[in-house]
Formats: sequence, C-alpha cells, structure tokens
Amino acid sequence: MGRCYLFGLSLLLGLLRAGRGLQNVTAQLFGAEAFGTLVAFGDFNSDKQTDLFVLRGGNELLIFLADQKEPYFKPKVKLSINQDVITSVVPGDYDGDSQMDVLLTTQPQNHVTDELSVIIFWGRNQTLDYNRKTVLNKTFHDEPLIMDFNGDLIPDVFGVTNESDRPQILIGRNLSWHPALDTKNKMYIPHSHAFIDLNRDFTADGDGQTEHLLPACADVICQKSAIYLSKPGLNQWIPVLQDFRNKDAVWGFVPYENNQSSVPITLHIGDYNMDGYPDALAILRNTSGSNQQAFLLENVPCNNASCRNIHRMFKVYWELSDLNQIKDAVLATFFDIYEDGILDIIVLSKGYFKSDFAIHTLKNNFEADAYFVKVIVLSGLCSNDCPSKITPFGVNQPGPYIMYTTVDANGYLKNGSAGQLSQSAHFALQLPYSVLGLGRSANFLDHLYVGIPRPLGEKSIRKQEWTAIIPNSQLIVIPYPHNVPRSWSAKLYLTPSNIVLLTAIALIGVCVFILAIIGILHWQEKKADDREKRQEAHRFHFDAM
Repeated sequence: MGRCYLFGLSLLLGLLRAGRGLQNVTAQLFGAEAFGTLVAFGDFNSDKQTDLFVLRGGNELLIFLADQKEPYFKPKVKLSINQDVITSVVPGDYDGDSQMDVLLTTQPQNHVTDELSVIIFWGRNQTLDYNRKTVLNKTFHDEPLIMDFNGDLIPDVFGVTNESDRPQILIGRNLSWHPALDTKNKMYIPHSHAFIDLNRDFTADGDGQTEHLLPACADVICQKSAIYLSKPGLNQWIPVLQDFRNKDAVWGFVPYENNQSSVPITLHIGDYNMDGYPDALAILRNTSGSNQQAFLLENVPCNNASCRNIHRMFKVYWELSDLNQIKDAVLATFFDIYEDGILDIIVLSKGYFKSDFAIHTLKNNFEADAYFVKVIVLSGLCSNDCPSKITPFGVNQPGPYIMYTTVDANGYLKNGSAGQLSQSAHFALQLPYSVLGLGRSANFLDHLYVGIPRPLGEKSIRKQEWTAIIPNSQLIVIPYPHNVPRSWSAKLYLTPSNIVLLTAIALIGVCVFILAIIGILHWQEKKADDREKRQEAHRFHFDAM
C-alpha cells in the first residue's frame, strides 16, 4: 500500500508540474485577423464574455466579439470615421440605459491642431449606428479621464477643455458641463489621472492599501530607468526596481515622443502567478541598440536596503519563452483570454502594415496550487427590471473598489484590494473586472468588501460585505439600489481550475491502481482457497480408505 501511495503522489506531482510558461495562441484566437491596435476591453453584447476593441487604419473601429468556436474572437461590429483619426476608445454606459456606448477621441488627419474632439456613439441592441451619436461642443487638450464624479454610477468625462485652463466635468446622461477642480496648476500632458480609493474609506478620493507606482527615467533618452512606489503614510518615493541590466546589456523604458505611434511610459498591472502580489508588464529598450521588447516584472520579496521599508520589489523576467520572441513590441497588457481566472498576455508589435500593429496573444500556462477570486461590479442602475431585459454586464463601470481579508496557508492574515477601471486614457487597457490572487490558500475568503462612489455630501459609506466566498470563483455584484447596500445582490460562478481537474485525474488513476491491486490479491486469495479445498477433499478420501 505504501508503494501505491507513492505512485499516486508522484503521478499527481508530475501532472501539476506540467505546463509552465507561455504558449502563443494567436491563430486560435484571431485566425487571419491578428492586426490592429488594441484600445479597450468590454462586454459589448452582455454575454458575460469580454470583447476586444481594435483600431485599424487610424479611422476604423472593430469590436471583436468572443465566440465559442475558433477563431475565438471575430470582428462583428464595425464603425468608420471618414475625416478624422481616432486616438482613443472608452466603452461605457454614458446615458444609463444599461447598454454599452462607445466614446471616441479624434484628431484631424492633417494635425492642424492638437485639440481632441469627443464623440459618443450610443449603443442600441448590441450595435453601433454612425448616425446615433453626440459630438461634444468642447474640445480637450488631452485624452479625458472617465470617472464617476457625482456618484450616480453613470460615467462622466473629466479633462481640460478649450474654454478653460481648469479641469471641467461632463456629467453623464444629461451631458451638462461643470467646473471640476479649483486649481491654478496646469495639467500635465500626457496625464496619468486616476479615480481610485487611496485610504480605504470606499470613496474615490487600499495591507489592502492602494500604492502608487511611478515608472521614470533619469534622463531624456532613458539611459537610466527606475520604478518608484509611494503610499499613504510614506513621505518619500521608494525604488522597487533599479537594476535593468541583463548580462552585458542595459535596458530602460522607451522615451515618449509626442506622436500617434508613441505610447507613454506605462506599467500594466496583473497577478500573473496568483500569489497575491501584483506583477507588471513593461516595454523596455536596449539602451545600446534599437531592440525593444515586452518583459514581465515579477513582484518578489525585497533583497536590498532601498526597499526594506516596504518588503517587496520587482524583478525582471529576462527569459520567458514566447514573450522574448516578439521583437519591436510597443504595448503589453494582461487579459483573461479563456475566462478561467488566469491572466494571459497580449502584445502589440510594429511591422505588420503601415500604421497597424501585429497582435500576439500568449496563454499563461502557469499551474500551481494557487487560487483566485474574480470580481466585476455592475452599474446597479437596474436589477430584474432592466431595459430590453438586458442585464448590464457590459457597462464598464469606473470607480468601484474591492477589498478582501482571509487567512493564508501559514495561518497569517492576508489582505488585498483593487480598484475597477481607475484609468482610461493613453492605452490604460484596464480590464472591466478585478482578478485577485489568493496564493496557496484554498480557504474560503473570510470577508469580501465592495464599495461604490457616493454623491457629494452623503456621509454614509456605500459598501457591502460578503463572507465565506469560495476560491476560484467569479463574483458579479449588482449594487441595486445604490444607497441600500444590504439589498445589493451577487451572483457566484465557480471556475474549476486545471489543478482540480489534474487532481481528479490523479485520484482516479490512484483508485484504478488500488482496485487493480485489490483484484489481483482477491484472485490470488481465491486460487489459494481452491487449492486448500482440493487438498482437504484429497485428505478426506485418503482417510476413508
């Protein structure tokens, strides 16, 4: 029996070790359509599957809807702008009808001005009609931030317009303009505005506390780069990555150039290995050459004096299978391709055709005994009485804040938090949901808190708590009505991981092996019984003589 146990254990461990690294699955996802500029994510047709918004040729928007058959993303919705160049795309429900609309910022093709026009195309029955649109009567100095300024869970538009040097806000639904910030300071271009809860009071003003990461260059051409961290209570910026040397080569961030093909220095955040510590993706360039690639920055324990106070740091994953093979990368972000709670990677690279980029999708084959919870917060404008009977799964709601507390595998208290869609400009490419890694703890989540923005002047915090949440599950929160958190509802969907499947296979294998041993032993025992009976019969006849 001891050998049987060892066999089962070795089989289980062998299966769990299988499949690490990345796998290029671009052909399965896009077929021959893997080109363009990925600009946003969102569930456009409310089927609980995330769709992709892709620009082509500068003036054409395609929405790739998720499908159950290969290729798994197909361009089903098309929108063309004839005279202007589209610079950014932000999906959202801007009129509160629980259907996804699409906001575009555009520039004239001849670039006679740097001002950005804003057009909102109103979604209806999961389509976009060129004639159903609103062109805002003001232009913006920079791409706007989409936020929930007045706490009604309808997205608003924040930015500096051509009519004032101070930021203004366009309130969603009624599209009225209001002053937003009384400041004499000029807004930086390109900006990195965010709408996030920093002090855990569940207003947009998270340990479980939100930190601020700042990728920076020490010089104009980024010969020396670093990433710094700050959070409430710290009066200085702490370096969490300064070593960009790989063998004899020194790498650094790609300097921003003020043109349409350049992307501001950006970190895209996601928990790649589900250990509960967010990792990052960054584009780095060889400072002594022209090659630029996407790299995974793993969140690891601090091993030097500079980050001792915060205990964590980033380490560059210099060698990572298929990711290293993508040259001239310009953008990299996380995306849960198969809706299984494991964050995969999408990379855009130069060299496809004219201004269009090539799209590369890499499946994350990371397998370990780590768990997650996936949370999406809807608008809560309706529950069971939504217009056209459409539950607003695809509204892309900015502002909600998620926080959890649980006990890790060693018995220590563990906290985590995330803000939903805190940024929207300059290829933020944030997902409309939060994936929170739980590490190796298979325990139930003790407490999961969800908060939403509240109107100015309201003192009561709009947050609700759920307890005993099953790991490896997706929670869809409907905060309806907004001001009665105890009435909010949540739909729980289990996502069986490969670990469960592999464990089941190993267990079945062990059981079959044990049954085979039992069968053999039973057969041998039966043979011995038959032999003994024959001997008894033979002895009886002999004694009778």
